[in-house]
Amino acid sequence: MEYKVNEERVLFTQLGDEGVIYDMEKNEYVSLNDTFFSILKYLGEGLDTEALISRLCEDYEVSVEQCRKDVTEAIGKLEERKFICR
Repeated sequence: MEYKVNEERVLFTQLGDEGVIYDMEKNEYVSLNDTFFSILKYLGEGLDTEALISRLCEDYEVSVEQCRKDVTEAIGKLEERKFICR
């Protein structure tokens, strides 16, 4: 499935060792862990979910099954907060 960063609502960047997202609607900053930052970065590059999982498996040396579970959960949270959309 393809998702994209909701650029009408959020800006995100890496600051030092962490990722940060700015929610323009709520006027708040949200710190991102490495995994969430990588997911947003790869979605911003146009990767679909399967390519994203493949890339994260390489980056973090995790099994495909565990990565798929974690990505599904993370995407659900990002979509719920309207940071990403289909």
